[in-house]
Amino acid sequence: MNEAAQIKKEGSIRRIKALVIKEFFQIIRDPSSILISLLLPMILLFLYGFGVSLDLNHLRLGLVLEETTVDAISFAESLKNSPYFEVRMAKDRRSLEDLIIAGKIRGIVVVPSYFSAFKKRTDQPAPIQVIADGSEPNTAAFVQNYVLGAWNIWLQQEKINQNLKGLPLVNPQPRFWYNEELISRNFLVPGSLAIIMTLIGTLLTALVVAREWERGTMEAMMATPVGIYELLFGKLIP
Repeated sequence: MNEAAQIKKEGSIRRIKALVIKEFFQIIRDPSSILISLLLPMILLFLYGFGVSLDLNHLRLGLVLEETTVDAISFAESLKNSPYFEVRMAKDRRSLEDLIIAGKIRGIVVVPSYFSAFKKRTDQPAPIQVIADGSEPNTAAFVQNYVLGAWNIWLQQEKINQNLKGLPLVNPQPRFWYNEELISRNFLVPGSLAIIMTLIGTLLTALVVAREWERGTMEAMMATPVGIYELLFGKLIP
């Protein structure tokens, strides 16, 4: 019984080896498989690396200053100096509404006339208005969060300029050891390598099986003792 199983195992290995050799010869005769296995992963990796990004830089914002006090101008300058925004000044929000409808800007920040009066009150929310394009909810959420972050940074700097008045006793500063700049591309590409290799392997296997049917050689192999699993291993190994 053991001898019969050993003979069956050796025969299966020989058949798989013969299929692998046949596949190598077919790959050499048909260079398109080599192009797909080499060129397509590079294209997909380029698309995943440079075409897919979760970072938003240079958000086009409209800024309306309803008062021109020192505090309002200081906050406006902090937005202008931020690498995340491209600020377009306007006298009133009506002149910017057409731009946001046309998609030329992503949001509007309004600094109201009572900005200085409410700025130093910690029991009140930020005295600024953020208007975002709701037709793109993801971008609108980014605009809201980025402006809120810019507001918190500016308010923190104002407290520092006031001799640390009102600063929290504990100020946590998390640090990322990998990808310290938090570029989303560096997070996406390593994981996409496994996805691309899985996709290419599946595509090539399906392609060579389809070609067997097109050339009529699949019927010839079905007449041989080659089993389904042996055929799959013979296609996958090369």
